[in-house]
Amino acid sequence: MELEAIELCPYDPNHRIPASRLQYHLASCKKKNPKIAKKMANCKYNACHVVPIKRLKEHEANCVNRSAVDDEPLNLPKVTHPRFEGNENFSSAGNQITDPDVWNV
Repeated sequence: MELEAIELCPYDPNHRIPASRLQYHLASCKKKNPKIAKKMANCKYNACHVVPIKRLKEHEANCVNRSAVDDEPLNLPKVTHPRFEGNENFSSAGNQITDPDVWNV
C-alpha cells in the first residue's frame, strides 16, 4: 500500500494533513485562526498554496502550477457580424428590423 503525501497546515504547523484532505482542512482552519488568516493569502494558481501576503508575489512568480500560457498576452481575433461591421452604434441597430424573415416583433 502506497503512503499518501502529508502536507503542513500554513495556519498551524502542528497540523499534518493528507494531501487529499488539505483543501477541506484549510477552509476550516482558516475560520478557526482569523488573526493568522488576515496575514495570509491564496496563490492564484493553486488555492491550496497559502503563503504570507508579503511573499505572495514571489511565490506566484515561481509557483509550480503556473502555466506557460499565463506568461503570454492573450491575442484573440476580433469577431464582427457583417451587419454591424463598421457601425459601432449597436443600440440604434437593435431598434431597427432589417431582416424580412424576422416577424412578430
